[in-house]
Formats: sequence, C-alpha cells, structure tokens
Amino acid sequence: MKLILHLLLSSLLFSSCAYAIDTPFENHQDLNKKVYAYLSATLDAQEADYQIEIQNIDSRLKLKKCPSNIEIKSTLAHIKPGKNTLIMQCVGSTPWRVFMTARVKLFSYAVVSKHPLNKGHLIKESDLKLEKIQLTQLRSSHLSDIKQATNQVLKKRINRHEVVSVNNLSKPIIIKKGETITIVAKNNGFQISMKGVALMAGSKGDKIKVKNIKTKKVIQGIVFDAQTVKVTL
Repeated sequence: MKLILHLLLSSLLFSSCAYAIDTPFENHQDLNKKVYAYLSATLDAQEADYQIEIQNIDSRLKLKKCPSNIEIKSTLAHIKPGKNTLIMQCVGSTPWRVFMTARVKLFSYAVVSKHPLNKGHLIKESDLKLEKIQLTQLRSSHLSDIKQATNQVLKKRINRHEVVSVNNLSKPIIIKKGETITIVAKNNGFQISMKGVALMAGSKGDKIKVKNIKTKKVIQGIVFDAQTVKVTL
C-alpha cells in the first residue's frame, strides 16, 4: 500500500513539475516582479525612500508565454506618489497587453516647524527642523533645506510639525511706501546718488517706482537694501 502511495505521489509531483516547465502561460508572480523591478529602477534615480504595492493580475487571466522581452511603461511621463497605471505588453508572434496598477509611497526629508508660527512671522533657523515625511500627503511643494525658508515671512499661520510650503513664504518687505530712500544711478562707469521717495513697498530684488525728491521725476529701480534703490540711466 505504501509503495502504491509513493508511486502515486511521485507521479503527481513529476506531472506538476512537468506542467510548471512546459506551461504555455506567464506566471503572474513573475510578472509582478518585473513591474516591481521597473518601478524600483525608476524610483532609485529620485534618491527618495519608497514603498511599492502592486495589484495582482486577475488569476483567471491567462497570458501566453512571451517569446521576446516583455515591455513595461507608465501611462504618465513620470512615476508619481499614489496610484500609477502601467502597461505591460508582449510584442511578437503571440502579442498581448495588460494594464497593471501600482501604489507608490515616497518618503523624503522636508522642512517642518518646531512650534506654531503666526502669519507674518520672520522665520529663523531655530524655528525649523528636518523630518521624514510621506510625499503622497503633500498638496504643495516642500523644502528640503532649512536655509531655503530662513529669513522668509509666513503668509499664514502653521502648526507644530507642519510642513513649510513654498507657497506659504514671501520675502520680507524692507522698503515701505512713502519712505525716504537713496536712489543710486549707474551709467557707463559713473555713479551718482540722490534722495528719493519710495512710491511702492518692496522686498530685496523687487522692481519698484521711486520719485526723485529734487526733480520730481518718477523712475523704476531695483531694491538693493533697506535704504537703497538702484536704477540704470
């Protein structure tokens, strides 16, 4: 009896192995691995930590063995955080195409607030820290360097551990409308200075209108510092 069972088990095992070798269909797990490898190679170039979750192909779907390399590409130009749709296809004598879904989570260091900060606050380096966050959750651009936010002004209040968004920052106003300033004019190697009045408020690098106090002429210049506007004659 034991001999018969042994022969039957051997026969079944041999048959299943032979089927695994000779099966004319693609193994779904192998296809998943190919998709994972494709996504990993793409995401490695972004130098960010990531997690990938691939939705399994319907087990009822039979895909014939591809005699050539299987092609994989994204339906979008770039792999993004969240849901991605990929096209996997075999081009050859037995062509087929299947769409696969993969969810990608990206993690990176971002600038966050150490404590609540009010609207209009001039950010100091001591207000901030770097913290690893999931990029999928962000609605706007984040910063990866604390110096990028230092000496910037908040447009709205942020809470403790909240990501500092690029869209929530502005340069500080260093010249106010109506202030007396020095207009510095340059032309062909010579420079002259004159007293003026700022007709607009401005941050460093902004173009504003100023008026020469003596001539009453209105001209445009670039804010250089809190007392100086440079113009080109």
